[in-house]
Amino acid sequence: NHNLAEVQQEYATTNTSQINSFYVSSQDSGRATGGLASSLSPMDEAGDVLPMYEFEIPNTLVGLVIGIKGKTIKELSSRTDVRMLIRQHHTPEKVDTHQICQVRGKREQINRCLQMLRRRFPPARFPELNLQPVLPPPLASNLFDALASQPSWLTLPDAIPCEVVCSSVIDPGHFFLQQPTHPSFSSLSHLDMYMIRLYSQGTDIPDLPKPCQTGLLCAAPVLGAWFRAVTVSYYPESDEVMLRFVDYGGYTRLPRSELRQIRTDLMSLPFQAIECYLAHVQPVDGTWQWGEAAFAHFQKLCMGKVINATVVGFNVQDKVPMVELTVLDEEGKVSTYVPIRVDKDLMEAGFAKASDPSKLQKVTSTKGRPLSTNPTPMVAAV
Repeated sequence: NHNLAEVQQEYATTNTSQINSFYVSSQDSGRATGGLASSLSPMDEAGDVLPMYEFEIPNTLVGLVIGIKGKTIKELSSRTDVRMLIRQHHTPEKVDTHQICQVRGKREQINRCLQMLRRRFPPARFPELNLQPVLPPPLASNLFDALASQPSWLTLPDAIPCEVVCSSVIDPGHFFLQQPTHPSFSSLSHLDMYMIRLYSQGTDIPDLPKPCQTGLLCAAPVLGAWFRAVTVSYYPESDEVMLRFVDYGGYTRLPRSELRQIRTDLMSLPFQAIECYLAHVQPVDGTWQWGEAAFAHFQKLCMGKVINATVVGFNVQDKVPMVELTVLDEEGKVSTYVPIRVDKDLMEAGFAKASDPSKLQKVTSTKGRPLSTNPTPMVAAV
């Protein structure tokens, strides 16, 4: 489990150039919708995520592929600009007969490496080397601290301050939060790495059915990686799907043909991103459009650090939680922190004004939590 001090240290060292989300305009909502935020992805340290291809090598050929003092594998790697690794097979029945060769690089570089390998080991002489992709094994259930038989959404407690990080920002009044001290959070990096291995192989994992239903859990490609997402809207005229990313938050629109069905072993980890609205404020001009300066101010205040969120109510229309955000911000001296309420700070900076209080259904001890806006998604599973 992450403790708060570890999490604060981790996000204090986040490269600010990696904090920005990418954005895609929603054609059905009339407002800009945020894409997947990269700031909290474990892929950040690796920079651009490179595709990976894995195939089997019979033990009888491993020495030839490596070459004397590694000459062959080094030459293949340098000439095609890939990274090659030979490791033990993950299937117990094949440990004594085969090993796995992993090739990592850009797609065209991987193809060039495989072509060179095929020329050096022609199928007529080496029929046992087929270069067919091998899927990684299913995730072990003990990787996850919190298992569920059905996909589940994490929530924030009512009226109790909770340590969070902001993983995706649509605008200063609409964002997604993660709970880095939740027991399941540490398993997210395992899931991210595993999905890259599984879905970047180019294997025959089926895409989503056409026409595509809404509320369908799937795997979606983003910047070379793959992430869990749920379908929100389907556009039959263009065969595109509006998606919501369930672990990092944000929305984007992608062709249905680029989406893939999801394996059942990828559904145990609770969905990490919690969609929220900022309580008490709206844009200063009375519209629903926040300006770029307000957006930049919010990002500087909230991104890349641990902050506190308190659920004070729910939006009366869509039941999305409305939260107060509190930031501990340095002021002058080292180790001197002053708590800042984000809604009040936006008003003082001239970016926001008080919102209509009737839009907020307050949390009380006698009222139950309203029905969730996050129903259990259906699953297109393989």
